[in-house]
Amino acid sequence: MKINIVTKKIELTNSIKEKIENTFYNLEKYLSSDTDVHVKLDVTKRSQKIEVTIFTKNGTIIRAEDSKNDLYNAIDEVYDKLYKQIRKLKTQLINKNRTNESIRFNNINEFDDMNIESENTIKKVKKFNLDKPITTEDAIMQMDLLGHNFFVFRNLDSEDINIIYKRHDGYGLIEQI
Repeated sequence: MKINIVTKKIELTNSIKEKIENTFYNLEKYLSSDTDVHVKLDVTKRSQKIEVTIFTKNGTIIRAEDSKNDLYNAIDEVYDKLYKQIRKLKTQLINKNRTNESIRFNNINEFDDMNIESENTIKKVKKFNLDKPITTEDAIMQMDLLGHNFFVFRNLDSEDINIIYKRHDGYGLIEQI
């Protein structure tokens, strides 16, 4: 496993580097050895933030982030979140009868996954009329008026189907390739 650490507004000390490496190398027993792990550390006035993105060799991306007053606690929280996501991914792949070389199934306990299957059922279906194209600004306004976290629309400029979504730092746009 290759761990790449990037810092912003913080000096990477040996103790922080060792904590990150020791913590995330524990994930190696669940992931293949050629997995890339990107760790981003950032400090604000109120908290210390860690973002971790794992790129598996089959293209699956696993991501978690956390902000705390203590960076060491944030690292542990992110590890717990990533472990839960790996368990959930394992359950989904087993339920679909697929194999995945990026996840080592024998190291994850079966009894941990009992409640995950019920989370993956579709609770509601919505249909959209995408005949009338609108601007991204109008899509943001419509999403906010509806109180949703995302909005599907036909973009006036490109005529493609796009998705606008809320992020912690503003809005994001997903465009069709």
